[in-house]
Amino acid sequence: MSLMESLRPGVRPRKATPDETGAVARTLAAAFFDDPVIGWAWTDPERRREILPDFFALWVAGCMEYGEVYTTRDLAGAALWMPPHVQEAFDDRSDEFAADVERVTSEFAPAVMELLTLLDDHHPHEPHFYLPIMGTRPEHQGHGIGAALLDTVLEQCDRKEMPAYLEATSTRNQALYARHGFHTIGELPLPGGPALHAMWRSPAGHRAPGP
Repeated sequence: MSLMESLRPGVRPRKATPDETGAVARTLAAAFFDDPVIGWAWTDPERRREILPDFFALWVAGCMEYGEVYTTRDLAGAALWMPPHVQEAFDDRSDEFAADVERVTSEFAPAVMELLTLLDDHHPHEPHFYLPIMGTRPEHQGHGIGAALLDTVLEQCDRKEMPAYLEATSTRNQALYARHGFHTIGELPLPGGPALHAMWRSPAGHRAPGP
């Protein structure tokens, strides 16, 4: 059985369109509102609620340029991917992106930039598909949406014999990714806060440990 054949009935991931950038960002903001890492960076819940949609919109817009934003028919969940060939181009715009992040995150910019710097410092150099953000609205969690969003691109990874990488922000997410072939290759602790879990997935048939 292929990965796509294992998707739960009724969950049909699709590529999001540019005019859905705001809607996808709001889905991710809802999905991550109570996330421990997000809570570490945005300590004020009310301000977090105001800022998160604009913060995620930056990421959605960036991945949208490469056609790698996936969602569902009802926008219940979303996954942002970066293919290997675009990551270097994204790095070239890192200063511009950082400036946009600092502008959008306002008083929380120091903590957010510390988080992004931590991720950047530990990012693998080997070519891979990168999943910076994936989430499902709380009221839709537990219905296979995350699994379906993962499988959509992981099948490509296996077909192209390309590994994948992500940072899980909670033990629940870590368990989901482990069920899809990812294994933890390191812990990325935040000062006085939770740790992210760096996870690597080798393509099917190449299950050797990653970097």
